[in-house]
Amino acid sequence: MAQRKTQSPAVRILMMSLGSMYAYIYCLLASNELTSMPIFGGALYLCSQVASDFFTTCLGARGALLPRAMRKARTVILIAVLVVNLFLIVIYPLQFLSYQLWSVTLVVVSMQMRDMLARRLVRQSANGRLRDTWFYVLLGAAHILPALFVMWDFLQNLPVHRAWLLFAAYMIADILSLYLHHKDREFWEEPRQARAQAELLQEKLEATYAFRSYEALSYAVVIGLTISTVLIYTYLIVNAQVMILQMAVALVITFLVREAAEGILRWRIRRRGKASDPTYVMLVGLVLVLCGLWAFLQMFRSGKVHSHDLLSTYISLIFCTAGDTLCITGLGWMERAMGSVARFSAGNETAGYRLIRSSQLQLSILLGQMAALLALTLLCYLDGRQNFQSLGELISRIQPLLIVPALLMILIGIICTLRFPLSRRFMDKLNRYLHLQDDGKTNKALEKQLEGVVVQKHRQPFGTSFIKAVARLVYRHSLKGTENLKLDDENPLVFLCNHGDIYGPVVCASSIPVPIRPWVISQICNDVNETAEYHYKYDLAENHVIPEKLKMPLARIVGRISVWCMHQLEAIPVYRDSPALLIRTFRESVEALQSGDNLLIFPENPNAISKDHGYEMSGLGPLFEGFTMLAPIYYRRTGKALRLLPMYAHKKTRTLCFGQEVDYIPGTEDDEAERRRLVHACETEMLRLMKQQDESMDASRH
Repeated sequence: MAQRKTQSPAVRILMMSLGSMYAYIYCLLASNELTSMPIFGGALYLCSQVASDFFTTCLGARGALLPRAMRKARTVILIAVLVVNLFLIVIYPLQFLSYQLWSVTLVVVSMQMRDMLARRLVRQSANGRLRDTWFYVLLGAAHILPALFVMWDFLQNLPVHRAWLLFAAYMIADILSLYLHHKDREFWEEPRQARAQAELLQEKLEATYAFRSYEALSYAVVIGLTISTVLIYTYLIVNAQVMILQMAVALVITFLVREAAEGILRWRIRRRGKASDPTYVMLVGLVLVLCGLWAFLQMFRSGKVHSHDLLSTYISLIFCTAGDTLCITGLGWMERAMGSVARFSAGNETAGYRLIRSSQLQLSILLGQMAALLALTLLCYLDGRQNFQSLGELISRIQPLLIVPALLMILIGIICTLRFPLSRRFMDKLNRYLHLQDDGKTNKALEKQLEGVVVQKHRQPFGTSFIKAVARLVYRHSLKGTENLKLDDENPLVFLCNHGDIYGPVVCASSIPVPIRPWVISQICNDVNETAEYHYKYDLAENHVIPEKLKMPLARIVGRISVWCMHQLEAIPVYRDSPALLIRTFRESVEALQSGDNLLIFPENPNAISKDHGYEMSGLGPLFEGFTMLAPIYYRRTGKALRLLPMYAHKKTRTLCFGQEVDYIPGTEDDEAERRRLVHACETEMLRLMKQQDESMDASRH
């Protein structure tokens, strides 16, 4: 039988964790019906789940794929698992001498045996060792036989009507598990031969900064989400007076919130034509989870927990569920990008990558469940030792301490997301490079840029992105002529705009709807001391309000901020006073264009009329001709005609206008005349846009 197409390991692992969460909630319900101690059933299920995942993930061939620190910590984890199992399966039942506790154990063991047999059948079927007919027959038997044991257990220990009601809830969980086991065949990782190559691939990936940062991010996010979800559902179900009703309400809320969050993301994709940046989706999701956990913690501090007011819990559940959906979505998008990172870093030798990521995600869930299990075991121990009036009172005493690990992991996840180097822009560039590679083509400039982003240490410009977002809200501008934006990754645009002192750069940086890299004079984007002297000379020296002794310290602060901003904007330094270094400007500009980056140039000459005249505050000053040297250099390097797009930022009408494209015509005998033509055509178009806005402003006044 042919090998089925595999899917993202993140989707597979997180999909299976959904079934585990429902099974966990059901064990809380069953334990409450059989023993009036719901926490015992949940802890017992998590204990068996952790033990199963530990032996699957940490031992055998997969154990070699774990991070070095985790391989060393396996013994400690194993001892903790054995101690918790000993307490929950032997010591705790003997302490109470209650056969109902053994009845709960039978339910949990039946569910685990069902899942273990089903996973083995899935593995055999995915590897082609089991026909489809036998797969479905044996899978059905693996679900039916444990269900019969559970039904017998309920009929022996409960009244008939309660036994059948509880068994019906079990069958709902069993049907969900059956569906997930059936779908699991479509998500199975590569067969055994991939394991031999996985260790070699892992060594290459560990030298890649993008993969290391994503690895830390996925660990923190999955562990944090697992702990927070377990704790919130535990409190919700334990404190509910009608557990089945509250479980149904919780699941309906979970479903509706997830559908709403995914619907919003799909709407944004239809509106923008492409997916949102996964790092921003992840950040929003983590912030929502953080708000949910904070609301959950505030509920205990306010004392609402003693009145069994579940409204606050449901609000917390809504926040956490929406955040969980966004985090899983962002993780899935990042996971696909990491597949491209693996191809870029290791060539085409990526067999075993899914096995590596599957093991890492399984380990993340294992660690999250282990942390939650330790908390639940503590609850069981205290419930047996202390004289509390109810389990709700016990949870209310120590729950704030239990929520701390979840809060800590979510905060670590936010930090890791801020350190993740790949934005949507670079993910698209990475895919474009791999497509070129598949077609037998190459792009050295793009490869060099991706090396600096994927392999070496890199930071996303979250700081300047935040500043741009605030500027767009406070300093709103309308855009005109956006239909003239004809984007082409193979031949990007060079935007030309009036400077207008600081007005033009601010408007362009915040309002141009496509990524750009600006030309910036070298004095304010390279060296902090040089930048400080520049700001002191041109901005602070003539200022009579600021005391003289504060001017230079203030200039140094501004200089550091300026260099940081220029680095975040990926500015290209322009060495106006050094013709020898100016060659570097054109070389970096051509490489940026070759890698698919649009450029932004402010071609006005601030010294055209007199020395240090400065930029025109309104209107358009004379243009430099030097920027047009980029056109023949770019043509000689790539064989493509440079595309210039004149713009005009009109301060009075708060409008950014895009004009008609002006293209370089190669092959002209008099290259200097062609460059003058470019300057004249661009200047004429910018003046036309200015005049158009002036007339529009006059007409609106009349």
